[in-house]
Amino acid sequence: MSYYYRHNFSFSYHGLQRAKERLKLKDKKDYEVKEICLEHIRNSTKSFMSGNEIYISASNTNIFFVVNKQNNLIITVTEISAEKQLRMYGV
Repeated sequence: MSYYYRHNFSFSYHGLQRAKERLKLKDKKDYEVKEICLEHIRNSTKSFMSGNEIYISASNTNIFFVVNKQNNLIITVTEISAEKQLRMYGV
């Protein structure tokens, strides 16, 4: 990534609270949680689309950031089982 790279994701209040809960970051400040989340997104190699959402794995775990495609808003952070991932992939 270039030195001038800027992320283009924003966080809903719900998304930020779920990130703190799911990634066990309750003791961190909001700006620290955002940076950790963006690092997870940058390091992820696993994602898929479903409807109006993009699901991006948190550093290739079963925890996913759910992002609205239209405005790149992180709506929530949720755990998705392998079985549900297969159904969403359409396999």
